[in-house]
Amino acid sequence: MGRIKAVCIGRQYASGGSEIGAMVANKLQAKCYDHEIVDMAISRSGLSQDEFLKYEESVLSPLKTPISLKIGANRQPDITEKIFRAEGDIICEIAAKEPIVVFVGRCADYILKNRVRTLSVYIYSDMEKRIDNAITKYKIPQDEVEQVIKRYDRKRAYFYNTNTNKEWGRKASYDLCIDSGKLGYDTTASIIAAIVRASE
Repeated sequence: MGRIKAVCIGRQYASGGSEIGAMVANKLQAKCYDHEIVDMAISRSGLSQDEFLKYEESVLSPLKTPISLKIGANRQPDITEKIFRAEGDIICEIAAKEPIVVFVGRCADYILKNRVRTLSVYIYSDMEKRIDNAITKYKIPQDEVEQVIKRYDRKRAYFYNTNTNKEWGRKASYDLCIDSGKLGYDTTASIIAAIVRASE
């Protein structure tokens, strides 16, 4: 099967996925790409920051209706399609040149399917720990935190389900599902890194 070349991390909001991704990369002496992919995709897709923010708001709304850009009578691909296409190109380019790389989010597991061997991981935690983490790390007010967590989970599920043929958070969609709240960030990262090393 060959060695694993890309670790692709999906994660519940405030479960520590970004931190764990960076820790896995450090243990493997690899690069980790997280929000940088979004910034690179905005630039490559030709969207303005304002257009992207409107898209983000539409995804987070209860109706979850993506915005479409139109010029004259001809409809352009909607923002979801444009961003996903740009992110896909960037992720493939990075994976092709790096010996091992870690991606956090952005459907990287689906994008890289049949291109390089990947380890797809879903990181989750119980709501109590996620609430504590969101309040401590993101400074979200106590009376808003649970609603914010659910909104961001909904956003991630929508993006993943819209752009792949899999279901976000369902164990069948991943190679490994791991509870970072029970195991802790370092142990979680060590397990993932050990699986990658075992594939060499």
